[in-house]
Amino acid sequence: MRDQSADVVIIGTGPTGSAYARIIRRDWPEARIVMVEAGPQILPRVGAHLDNVADLQERAALEMMAQGGDRTPRLSVSKEEWEARRAGGFDASLLRRSGLYITNETDPVENLFTGFAAANVGGMGTKWSTGTPTPSEAERVPFIPAEEFEAALAIAEGLLGTNKNTRPDDAAAMAMRERLGAVFNPGRDPDRQVKAMPLAATPGQQTLTYHGTDMVLGPLVEEPAERFKILSETVCRRVVHENGCATGVELARVGEEDTWFVAAATVVLACDSLHTPQLLYASGIRPAALGRHINDHFIISQIAEAPPSDPPMRAMSWIPATNDFPFSVTLYPSSLDSMERPAELTGQPVGMGVFCPSDVNAENHLAFDETRLDWHGLPSISIKWKPSEADKTRIEDAKATALRVAEVIGRPAPGFATTVLPVGSSLHYQGTIRMGAEDDGTSVCDRQSRVWGFDNLYVAGNGVIPTVTATNPTLFSVALATIGARQVARERRRA
Repeated sequence: MRDQSADVVIIGTGPTGSAYARIIRRDWPEARIVMVEAGPQILPRVGAHLDNVADLQERAALEMMAQGGDRTPRLSVSKEEWEARRAGGFDASLLRRSGLYITNETDPVENLFTGFAAANVGGMGTKWSTGTPTPSEAERVPFIPAEEFEAALAIAEGLLGTNKNTRPDDAAAMAMRERLGAVFNPGRDPDRQVKAMPLAATPGQQTLTYHGTDMVLGPLVEEPAERFKILSETVCRRVVHENGCATGVELARVGEEDTWFVAAATVVLACDSLHTPQLLYASGIRPAALGRHINDHFIISQIAEAPPSDPPMRAMSWIPATNDFPFSVTLYPSSLDSMERPAELTGQPVGMGVFCPSDVNAENHLAFDETRLDWHGLPSISIKWKPSEADKTRIEDAKATALRVAEVIGRPAPGFATTVLPVGSSLHYQGTIRMGAEDDGTSVCDRQSRVWGFDNLYVAGNGVIPTVTATNPTLFSVALATIGARQVARERRRA
């Protein structure tokens, strides 16, 4: 029988929705929690990471299932596209990656913005890179006190199972970090110096076990259904509300028209930066800033060549962003096995992503079309975005930084150009449900992620972040979710 009421209904089962559930349970033990997920449960372990599936064919099939309603097979990269990528040309193959799709109907060279559809129990937590770097001082929310935010980051690291150095015995990685540190560490605080990339993973003898939302949910999934339940392959059509109070949600099974109502004392929307504003819009909740300020880091891709080592480098490394260095640089061993390796590349290839911030502009926005419904039965989404002139200058600086880093590592890999990936490729888009210090029309929610004008409607995910960033935002957004979840428990448990 379908549930008719809950203390908390959470729409979305990704890292931030799961963080809400876990912290609410911690602080409000008797709460009845229902989570709603549009996609299927694709692994026996709820929310487990797909990269732990060793069989590559099985993993590829599961990744298709994880896309929810968009399960069209993507073609493999062709030799011609690979050569175009190496030469720095536009790489259409990136837009055919499993789950990626073009969401901006404008000039594909300058104004292209890509999106991603993940719909499965665990959301993007089943597919993410597991990188959990901390944001720099300049990236943090200025109206959240520093001590409160530091505490939230620590809680988020615990929920995600962050390991600050998964391969402490990697001599080749340590040698590379020493070379990079000699150039980039002077003047930096100790916590912003070149280091291992923090990962939500557990090291084993040969491989890492990657953490998905199974880690975040923890013992919740063992609870009886009357206390905690995940409704998979179920879409939320709208939030029902009256006079600034969310009274519940209208749900439907995927592909069916019949709906039912679940009453809720609190509703949390944790769909993602595209689909949470879509659901608010469909529910008639349309603050002026809804869907606006969409931004994502540019990614400048570079292959460097490090000296050969035995054993070869296996660990990921990180050059953090600072107030004076606006780029976050991720470094990882690259095999290049998928395509021809140039004969002149004799050392170890090191992949590099220079994450470059983009300006936050209210004119860059989501648009919703109520005459065209998507597979959720909600207004279709498109993205209207274009770079600023400052963005273009910053990209050139980032490209120069990529070459500088490559020279310190060893040299830029012969035959590989510095490439700017299509915007949105990082899947870190932010700002569409941004928080603000006051309800002045430039934000959607307050510092506790509560939607302005409501006392029991919360939003979660990367879209809440209001600042200009270059750092992978997962830890950031989960930290913000813990602040909101604590507020829910305080308010509703007392009520």
